[in-house]
This record gives sequence, C-alpha cells and structure tokens, in this order.
Amino acid sequence: MNLDSKLLMSLKKRSGNVVLRRELAGLGSPSHLSAALQHLVAEGRLIRLGAGVYAKTGLNLERNARFAVGNEVLLREALGKLGVEVLDVTVQHENGRSVCLVNTGTSRISRKLGWDNITVRYVGQHERPLTGAPLSLPSDVDKLPTRNVGKFVERLAQAYGVQYRRSGLDDFAEAVTRAAGDDVELDLTGKLLVALKKQDRINGRQFARLMANHIREIKRVRPIRGLRNQGLPA
Repeated sequence: MNLDSKLLMSLKKRSGNVVLRRELAGLGSPSHLSAALQHLVAEGRLIRLGAGVYAKTGLNLERNARFAVGNEVLLREALGKLGVEVLDVTVQHENGRSVCLVNTGTSRISRKLGWDNITVRYVGQHERPLTGAPLSLPSDVDKLPTRNVGKFVERLAQAYGVQYRRSGLDDFAEAVTRAAGDDVELDLTGKLLVALKKQDRINGRQFARLMANHIREIKRVRPIRGLRNQGLPA
C-alpha cells in the first residue's frame, strides 16, 4: 500500500473536519508525506487552510470538492487544534473577498490561515480600532492619498494594532523603493506598509501605490506640468 492510500485510510478513520500535518507524521518520511499531501490537495480531497493545517472535503452534486461544515465551524475546529480559544467569528466582505474576523480575546495569534476566496483576520482586546481611523481603503488605487501619506499609514496601522517586524516582504518593498529611484533603507512608513501587507490589511496594489506615493512625497517630486514654471519647454 503506497503512502497516498495509507493517508486516505487514516483520514477516513479520523473524526472531525480538520487534520494537522503533525498528526500524520508517523505515516512516512517528511518528504514523502509532503508529496502525498500535495497529491490529495491537487485531487481536491484536502484543502490547505494554512501551514500544516488541512481540511477534509466531500463532493457536491456537481462532483466539486466542498467542506462538510461552514467556515465558522471549520475555523473554530482548526484553531482549537492549534490551542487557540475562539470567542466569536463574523464574516464581512471587502473588495470581492470574504473576510472572517476571528475574536481571540487577549491572545495574539501569528498563525496565518486562508483558502479560496477567504481571508482570516484575528481581532480582540489587543486590537481596538481608533475612532475615525481609516479601516478600509478604496479599491481604486488612484483615490489613495498622495499627501500626508505617512500620517495616513500610521493611523491605519494604529487602527489595526499593526507593528513592524522584519520579513521576506521587506525585499519586495525595497525593490519598490528602488523602482521609484530611491535606494535607501525603509523608513517607518515603509516598514508599517510591509506589516500591513503581511497581515492582509492592504492588498498588493494598495501597498505598491501607497509606497510610491510616500516616496514621491518625501522626495518632493513635482508633476511634469510643473516644468513650465521652471522655464523649461512644456
């Protein structure tokens, strides 16, 4: 019996909808287990919720993979297996995506979960929005601020309780600054933008535009139409 078959048999015997990779460690070597899990995900028998976290699926009438339970039940079970207490789960829609807001009380959670068109965010007593803070951004990046960008980003980060921690996304952010003609280390605004993107508070286009707007502002770049005032041909 190959590992895929052993894995399927093990999943059928397990109660619940969520399985952690560590629960399957005894079935084979780490590399073989990774390959078997990838096969089952590709076949739609499992859906990856996050690093080392998978959900079992069934087939609907159209033979498409689906969960046996709703997103709220699934999240509670997954986080419960990870030792996280969930006080409440609410769903809202942003820019065509469903966002599950998971209230974890005073706990700070770093485990990133999400699947298909679902984004998971953790909220609680450690994350209290400031009154009047911009909690959502326009989907049209042309409507993002071009002045006082640093203050805008700072308020947005404060609203979500976001703080900067170095990650691989910094490389991308620094590439954006170089593309804008600025080959310097990220300032506080740039670092906060990295943190906001890492936590899915802003999307890639919003991140890139806010970064570019901030760089243009601090470098005091003027639009082309201003050249006439400098005595140059229009």
